[in-house]
Amino acid sequence: MVTSGDSNRVRTHHVVEDTRTPKWLRSCGPRCVGGRIPLLLWCGLAGAIGIGGSVGDVGAQDTTRARPLQAVRVTVTRESARSVLDLPFGASRVSIDSARTGIRRASLTEMLFNVPGLEVSNRYNPTQDPRLAVRGFGSRSAFGIRGVRVMRDGVPLTQADGQTAVDFVDLEGVGSAEVMRGAAGALYGNASGGVLELKSDPFPSRGFEPTVRYVANADATRLSASSAGSSGAFGWRGTATHNFGDGPRDYSEFRSTAFTGDASWRGSAGTLRAQLTRYDSPTAQNPGAVTAAELRTVPTVADSQNVLRRAGKEVGQTLLSLTGDRTWDAGSASATVFTGWRDLYNPLAFAIIGLDRRTLGVSTRVEQRGMMRNHLWRLSAGADVQSQRDDRRNFANCAGQATLPSLPNCPTVNQRGTESIHQLEKVASAGLFARGEVNRSVVTVTGTLRGDQTAFSVRDYRALYAVGGAVESRTMSAVTPMLGISLRARPTLAVYANIASSFETPTTTELANRPDGSAGLNRDLKPQRGRTLEAGVKGIVARRVFVDLAIFSIATRDELIPFEIPNSGGRRYFRNAGKTQREGGELSVSTTVGPMDLGGALTRLSYTYEDYRVGTTVLDGKKVPGVAPLSSSLFATARRSPGFFTVEMQQGARTAADDANVNYAPGWVLWNARVGVTQWAAAGVQPVIGVDNIFDRHYAANIVTNATRGRFFEPGAGRRVYVSVRVGRVSAR
Repeated sequence: MVTSGDSNRVRTHHVVEDTRTPKWLRSCGPRCVGGRIPLLLWCGLAGAIGIGGSVGDVGAQDTTRARPLQAVRVTVTRESARSVLDLPFGASRVSIDSARTGIRRASLTEMLFNVPGLEVSNRYNPTQDPRLAVRGFGSRSAFGIRGVRVMRDGVPLTQADGQTAVDFVDLEGVGSAEVMRGAAGALYGNASGGVLELKSDPFPSRGFEPTVRYVANADATRLSASSAGSSGAFGWRGTATHNFGDGPRDYSEFRSTAFTGDASWRGSAGTLRAQLTRYDSPTAQNPGAVTAAELRTVPTVADSQNVLRRAGKEVGQTLLSLTGDRTWDAGSASATVFTGWRDLYNPLAFAIIGLDRRTLGVSTRVEQRGMMRNHLWRLSAGADVQSQRDDRRNFANCAGQATLPSLPNCPTVNQRGTESIHQLEKVASAGLFARGEVNRSVVTVTGTLRGDQTAFSVRDYRALYAVGGAVESRTMSAVTPMLGISLRARPTLAVYANIASSFETPTTTELANRPDGSAGLNRDLKPQRGRTLEAGVKGIVARRVFVDLAIFSIATRDELIPFEIPNSGGRRYFRNAGKTQREGGELSVSTTVGPMDLGGALTRLSYTYEDYRVGTTVLDGKKVPGVAPLSSSLFATARRSPGFFTVEMQQGARTAADDANVNYAPGWVLWNARVGVTQWAAAGVQPVIGVDNIFDRHYAANIVTNATRGRFFEPGAGRRVYVSVRVGRVSAR
């Protein structure tokens, strides 16, 4: 059992036991294995900071008594839950309510704060998702998430072509997040950087839990209501959330509503679970990026071209999934079927994009365990099949344009002008994977192998009308192995190493944006491939001090690099760099001192072009833009019944904004604080007051790499005071 909760109530949920972990370790739990670090320890290590809860299920605790917590388990291994010490690669787990007490659940940026090796950039743009980058992978993303696979409760949110939209994901019901850092994530398919899996809160073991959360600041309001319960073998939860506001910048109004339904039936040998998500966003304005001068003086200003062209987004999305699993004495099997619809109307400065997307997929997995000659072995295998069908139409954006004979693409006063592209884009991906593990005494050897094939095809309807049809197709494939070893130097300390490969295709949007403006697929664009060498140490090095250290070297060829063409209105195109090289390290240290939880994280990354030429320009030795060479974070949380107080720091180093390393985003340091009551009165009222960016710093929250017109920077929000109130009875789990 894992125990968590506040100072007045205790909540429990089941985890899978690791029979090789000593009993004393299994009973000491996150206080020993995944707790939090003191700032004094951080300073004493001369900048070597760590993450509270990055690899631990960190429970909120009563300062008047100690409660035993279980050792850390993660499930981003395509097997049943595994001890983090047996995994030969970087893996982090954040238990949201306990490790991130009092957060608003408004964005992944807030939720994944303090995970080493992971950079989450909040663009503060209601039309765009946050940018996730693991060890620099994912930094190319102009919108959405690239290079990192994203899942929720085992259901892929990443599409067949590798792109991920998370705007429709309501974080209100998310209980924990697990991050697989590095190329070992290739076990999940088309991704180079790793895997993020969001895990829903467990259902109540009995009774009924209605909750309401209200969050407000000067420019945004969020209201969420949820209800969860269980009866016998049946559990359910429904959550509805409404967001609206003006945003922290000019021209950033937004409004959205999300509903998530989750129901599960548990039998004696397995479970059946159904989930439904519905999202509607009729209003989201796009303020665009700013120049260096604007970032320093007026960071709230919007790009005048975006305002003139009424850039924004209207989107509706539905995702439906059904998962079944069955267990037996020495194994288990599971299967997931999912389907989704996404309708997008997206005016941009250079065009209006309309997209009608349909997705369908199946994932299966089977696992078997056993003993042979005193060796404990595990073997899992499975398959992933996905399809994606995009009906794409591009139109001239005539907003702010005069309807003159000299502008034949804008014949009327309507915003939408003549059609420039109408094509049907199809993607079909199939992958087979296997993972084997052998354990003997203190040594665990893990091997994985995956084969993928992704087929793209485009039917150009405009060519069909003119010449009888035009269909283009491309197929990309790869085999990605990984071999790793983990050695228990002590029962609570492991040393590991791995060698792994990765494979990542361009997305359909990246393939469809051809520099010459024509329809079809960019046939010059190749998938990027990488090889990773990684070694690390993780475990308890002193009483209540958990350390997770990883160093890595990653060689990538044909890396996908974004760029813009002058006078293109900000449209993003892509090309391949010959070779890039990443070398770096991640360190986390965590502990608890009395009633104080303290922690931090440090990532150091050297990310350079080894072989890259653009025309006659040689870029060898230049830094790859958009990736901070140094980033860190710290937090301190003091708990005393019935409340808490948290202080946080985030730092990012000076970062190149273009391939030539001429333009840079300045370094920055931010401080946040919040204070709240864990639970007040029998009704379960939990008020929180917080301040973000206490010193009102101007900084670039995200970088638009290789931008034209000097608009490289998406500013972060200034000082913002917010209030959050949660009301709801917490029943036992």
